[in-house]
Amino acid sequence: MALPEAGDAPEAARDATGEAELFREQVHLLYASLPPGLLVTLINAALLVFMEWQAVPGLRLGVWLLAVVVVALARYRLVADYRSTPQAHDTRVWARYYTLATLAAGSVWGASAVWLFPRALLPQVFLFFLLTAMTAAAVVSFAAVFAVALAFVIPVLAPLALRLSLADGRWHHAMGVVAVLFMTVMLLTARRVERTIATTLRLRLENRTLVARLQDETSAIHGLNEELRREVAARGRAAEELSEREAYIRAVLEHVEEGIVTVDHAGCLRSLNREALRIFGYEESELLGSHFSQLVPPAERSEYARFLENRLARGGERLAGHGLEVNGLRRDGTVFPMELGLSAMSVGERRGFVAVTRDVTARRRAERFKSDLVATLGHEIKTPLTSALGSLGLLTETGAGMLTGDDARLLRMARSNMERLARTVADILDIDKHSGGPVTWVPAPLALLGLVEEAVIAETEYARQRDVRLALDPCSSALMIYGDHTSLLRALSYLIANAIHLAPAHTTVEIAVTSEMGLGVVSIRDCGTALPIEARARLFDARTEVAHGAGVAPYGLGAARAIAERHKGTVGYEAREAGGSLFFLRLPANMPRAGDKA
Repeated sequence: MALPEAGDAPEAARDATGEAELFREQVHLLYASLPPGLLVTLINAALLVFMEWQAVPGLRLGVWLLAVVVVALARYRLVADYRSTPQAHDTRVWARYYTLATLAAGSVWGASAVWLFPRALLPQVFLFFLLTAMTAAAVVSFAAVFAVALAFVIPVLAPLALRLSLADGRWHHAMGVVAVLFMTVMLLTARRVERTIATTLRLRLENRTLVARLQDETSAIHGLNEELRREVAARGRAAEELSEREAYIRAVLEHVEEGIVTVDHAGCLRSLNREALRIFGYEESELLGSHFSQLVPPAERSEYARFLENRLARGGERLAGHGLEVNGLRRDGTVFPMELGLSAMSVGERRGFVAVTRDVTARRRAERFKSDLVATLGHEIKTPLTSALGSLGLLTETGAGMLTGDDARLLRMARSNMERLARTVADILDIDKHSGGPVTWVPAPLALLGLVEEAVIAETEYARQRDVRLALDPCSSALMIYGDHTSLLRALSYLIANAIHLAPAHTTVEIAVTSEMGLGVVSIRDCGTALPIEARARLFDARTEVAHGAGVAPYGLGAARAIAERHKGTVGYEAREAGGSLFFLRLPANMPRAGDKA
């Protein structure tokens, strides 16, 4: 507890505070010395019972010993409560509890002088010396508060003196007188010990303020010295951090994959990182201080100058995005394509520029190779496909009447799958194709049920391989939609194929077309195991490839969603309560209004 400074409060208030703190310390001494005394009390009680076992009835001894144990346990509980919650009551309440507990203990021991007084002289002498010895020891423990010593000494020795005085014989009377004298001496001793303890505690409390002030002054001096050391160390660390930061920034610039060049307001090169030097083929000493036009083909230098003037006139920090493709000039005179990003920067009052460059020679070469490869594959794949498709069309038109029902169905299925393959190849070879479908989008009125029937026919062979049966609900609705036949057929095929993949062998995938609030809904149900929740969250994400372990075919669902969204519809997945999965496709079941763009 922090003591008040001199002069902060009136003298009477300081005295009251000091006396309260003195009394608190006295009570604390009482509680601190009690546990060892309890152990001695129990030992003395056991010794008394042992010595008087033959001289006093056993029942009395047992009852008295039980009372000693109960009072000792109650006093120990009081100590435990004081230690665990010392602020639960004020100090005087704890002192009152302690005094009452001590009075109870003294009364129990005083009762032994009356209730356990033996007939033989020798046990009487033992009882006399035991009680007086306990009183002398108790004075040392209880003298911190005189009232507590009084509460123990009188209840112990007064009954003993009275009992000895009432007994016959001069020996008893003499011991009674000695008991009274001993009680008086113990009380006087307790008073003197209390005053000594109080004086010692008062001196310690009075000196605490001085000690605290000295400690505060010492701490302040140490604090000033420590602050000075910290300031010196901070300046040293700041210098080290500045050096490390410069080295770190330099290391970053040296290891990025783009070339970074800084130019001052006059167009002179101020720094080039390692990648920039590699791109242009120079040593750093050859370029520092020279004009940036040294890195530009001569025929384009005037164009560069006009470009910078126009960008600077517009203002702003970013003068050109990184996607700007220009030509650069290497040390050996080679002109090469590069991407350029140009930004303005200010260092204090000085203005400059940062150019980020990337050599795209390899990428240009790869793009040319890709274009050549696509052109070659387009010819080598589309030519036999076209021939095979024409042959199948001819067979379908000329030989349908001579084929049986199953053969004709298989021929139609082969032609449908070949047409689908041809459309897919055309989409793959289209370099402008995006994930949602082909660029060439031909919207038209379509029968949704007919589209579903085509998709079922297209996936029949895959279902046969998986030993799964496809069943189209005969009560499906005949709805008209408006969209692209090829992309919608692909989306339906993706959904049916994934349902087939989830369905166990020897089961049926049920497909139905219904009408729901102006929407045409295609429902595809299987009776397999529903997908886990974490797999459902990314099921239709085109950027995430779902693993086979998740239980779903890892392709097509992202594209199906893109196709549905382009047709202002939705796709989704639900876990069926009866078990299995439900894939669905919802599309607007209305025709476009006049003037709407396809």
